[in-house]
Amino acid sequence: MTMKTGKYRGFHIIKERDKRGKIVHIVFLQYIPVARFDSGSVNERKLAAIDLVEKGVCTQKVAGNICGFHRNTVFKLIRTKRILGIEAIIEDNRGLKAPYKYIGRVRSCIKKLLRKYPDWTDQAIAEEAAKDLEIEISRSAVARIRTEKQKRQRELPTKAELMAMAIVADAVDRRNFDNQQMELNFKWDKEVSEKIEQCSKEAPLQAKSKSDQRLIERLQQGQRFSFSGELMQHLFLQEIGFDALSAVFPANPGAVYQSCDILSALFHSINLDIPSIEALKLVNSSDLGICMGMNQAPEKETIRAHLASMAEHYLSHKLIDQFARVLLKRNFIDPEVFFIDGHFLPYYGLNVIAKGYFTVRRLAMRGNELYAITDLQGRPLFFITESNEIDFRPIISHSASKLIEYGINRPILVFDRGGYGVHFFKELDKTAEFVTWAKYVGKKSLADIPDSAFTVGMRFTDHKYLIAEQTRAVKESVQTAKREGRSEPTSIELRMVVLENIETGKRIAIYTNNKEKPLSDIAYYMLNRWGNSENIFKEMMARFNLNYHPGYDIKELENQPLVDNPDIALIKKAIRILKKEIEELEKEIILAQVKEEKRPDKRRRAKISTMKDSIIENNKDIAGFEDKLSQLPVKISIIDLLKGRSMSRCDLEKKKLYDLMQFMAYNSRERLVEIFRDCYSDHRDVKPVLDMITRRAGYIKMCGGTLIVVLDWIENKKHRQAAVRFCRRLNQTGIKLMGRLKLKLAFYISKYPIHGSTAMPEAVHSLT
Repeated sequence: MTMKTGKYRGFHIIKERDKRGKIVHIVFLQYIPVARFDSGSVNERKLAAIDLVEKGVCTQKVAGNICGFHRNTVFKLIRTKRILGIEAIIEDNRGLKAPYKYIGRVRSCIKKLLRKYPDWTDQAIAEEAAKDLEIEISRSAVARIRTEKQKRQRELPTKAELMAMAIVADAVDRRNFDNQQMELNFKWDKEVSEKIEQCSKEAPLQAKSKSDQRLIERLQQGQRFSFSGELMQHLFLQEIGFDALSAVFPANPGAVYQSCDILSALFHSINLDIPSIEALKLVNSSDLGICMGMNQAPEKETIRAHLASMAEHYLSHKLIDQFARVLLKRNFIDPEVFFIDGHFLPYYGLNVIAKGYFTVRRLAMRGNELYAITDLQGRPLFFITESNEIDFRPIISHSASKLIEYGINRPILVFDRGGYGVHFFKELDKTAEFVTWAKYVGKKSLADIPDSAFTVGMRFTDHKYLIAEQTRAVKESVQTAKREGRSEPTSIELRMVVLENIETGKRIAIYTNNKEKPLSDIAYYMLNRWGNSENIFKEMMARFNLNYHPGYDIKELENQPLVDNPDIALIKKAIRILKKEIEELEKEIILAQVKEEKRPDKRRRAKISTMKDSIIENNKDIAGFEDKLSQLPVKISIIDLLKGRSMSRCDLEKKKLYDLMQFMAYNSRERLVEIFRDCYSDHRDVKPVLDMITRRAGYIKMCGGTLIVVLDWIENKKHRQAAVRFCRRLNQTGIKLMGRLKLKLAFYISKYPIHGSTAMPEAVHSLT
């Protein structure tokens, strides 16, 4: 059987028979496939109609005509999916909803018996009627007929009605509970009530705008707040002077949001594990706004627009420098030694950029390199993002210059073998000191060092080492010098520190130009290159979305291999079907023409003319499909396939601004960790417990010029006691809410379990 193609309202509908013999319709719009369904499957047609409307390619009426439904049916399908989901669409609720009624003769007989014997039971009436009619009569039938004129009992609610009632009941329950919980925390908790009494004497905050006034009214009334723990991050923002840092960007007079608001939204979203700007659409903007000291946070489109505008000023380097200077000034960074390490940022956008080696996937691919400069504890001071064609050694030199600009004279830099170069060592020696792994030192040369030279011992993690040192003149080869444009090879005298693993006996060498530090310090610095220096990227990858490029769709950097463009296969199939249809039409024309020669017929000539027109039309469609085929990429990102739209291009300046907020969030957490270590004794899970606290929901209420934050009850007693101590430590620092409202913050832990907890105290029920 020959499949036919069709057109409707600008759509091409290609029909094919699959391997199982089913007729499949492929719907094209502007020669691009937009839907595919089995014409014999009602469910597939339903899903295709919904897909067409939700993609915005046609109206409900057009989608219904393409998929074989009335427009009202399409409307109901879309509404059902939105309320109850896909399963409710696929469910088949058709069929008998009630038992069949008896015919008139049977009903008349039963009614007559009921009038004659009103005191008889339903079973007795059924038996008597069965004798008279000589058919089986059920007791329930008699009962229905007896009570049919009585007021019927309300029918049981449908599944949809039950769901709606459950949602309403739960909302009422939660609303009532929130009121009870707030009363418990803010009235019956002695510590909090005393704080409220104290704050009530403060002068009330004056709003500068209607938006601020709405926020103040919300906070004065008190509310449940999902991001209560996030407000603790304002300690770090206050200490670094976040508003002053953001002032590097020019003000936007008349704009609702300024640059500092956009950066603040990014900072808090990163702390809250929101993986991308796109994912902000899933967050309550009113709640996120409180974190920023605003009535409402900017939407994702607003953030993208402002971020693009901020990127045009190319001020990321200035902001990074100012942030680094503040960290050093506030002693958040240990200036003893600095580590430089790189992280490959894979790039999946549309721009042509240099390739680099991605060690995780073990292949060369497009991307950039992010270099982090960290201290001995692994805390990042600043970072540099460059293209992959830039060598590692210029980055080291640039980092040394930056550190000197920050006021660190002759900094000590620790880096991997990628920075090895004798001439580079000679140049770097003029301004900085370095520690790196030695290259081109043979095993025999190391083995010849006598055991008596190993005079120092040390332990690092689970390994024990013996340490020796030698002075060694290192000289580059003639070929290297000529290749780099020097007539004479460069040489330099370095201090070689040799480590011997006591367990394995293996020896490894370290080069340094530092002549003063003890052997153990040099060894410790280099061994830390395997520890905190690398762990920062592992931790940031686990905690943040470090590979994220602003502007991409949500989770665009997960599962990112390029795949075959599925549109190409469907377009090629459409071309084959059209060509086959032309061949069939040409055969039919030949047969019709032969018949016409034998016996002329006016209707046959009209049919031949129609078929020729169809061939011309199909040839035009083939040309259109082939033209579209030449424009489509052979490979596309899997995200393009899933999202159905092209991916945004990478903007390095946007990436730097976003990464700065990630590094700022990392340092903010480290600052809180520093305080929390004094409140919690078990060092093994300090960070997980702290994360549990800072991401906890709770209740907030404004009193005077103070915002009182009560975090939800913590079940684990040890964790709860540590959280109480932590809140008291924070309250001693005098934290303020950064943003437009400079509210003082006071943190407490609820003494009463949260909604649904098995440890609900009787005090909750006493208020009901």
